Amino acid sequence: MPIIREDEMYASALAECSENINQFLTLLNRKTPDIDWDRLKYDGCVQPDGSLFRVLSTVRTAQEQIACFEMGREGVEYNQNILSTADSYCLQVPAIQYELVSAGRIVNEDDVATNAWAGQSYHNWGLAIDLILTKFGDPLYLDLKDGRISMQDYYALTGLSRLALSCSLEWGGTWTSFLDFPHFQDAAYKIPPKPYHYDNNMNFRFIKRYFNSTLTNDPGDI
Repeated sequence: MPIIREDEMYASALAECSENINQFLTLLNRKTPDIDWDRLKYDGCVQPDGSLFRVLSTVRTAQEQIACFEMGREGVEYNQNILSTADSYCLQVPAIQYELVSAGRIVNEDDVATNAWAGQSYHNWGLAIDLILTKFGDPLYLDLKDGRISMQDYYALTGLSRLALSCSLEWGGTWTSFLDFPHFQDAAYKIPPKPYHYDNNMNFRFIKRYFNSTLTNDPGDI
């Protein structure tokens, strides 16, 4: 049985995300010895279908990222700019860019899903996934058979955060300003500068061409 639930999100992660994310998911599904599987079984994480983990989110479009940004906020304003010639690497028309005019204000801190605007999230580029233990979801603390533990400590205890690090992934559970327990992002890459933040660029294929300096003036590169 697959360790990660085989659904549309999981298929999207394998097809659209970076090779380091693929390695991370593959090792999990192969029951790598880096993970304390006995501990996870003891805590009842195994679901009836045999899975333990579920992918919640993979690649997001600019509009999907904006929708995430608006969660918990009101008064968010932005412009949608149509650029006839974006730059020397992006000749296809139209190129669409979303400019944040006002971040609004936070009205419900618990509902805030991200502080990243369109183009600024690793999700926009196939460089991030959100992955949860299906039984627990995304709480701050877990009530286990032998005590109460933070999600951060549990991921360390079971080896998940160390496995992610070995695959060059950064875990949002170690962040200080915005804890994001389901979030794993590929630290081997950086988001391209703002002139490249267009819907038709935001994918991992573009990231690889950008970092390998193999982009040309061919519109097919977009």
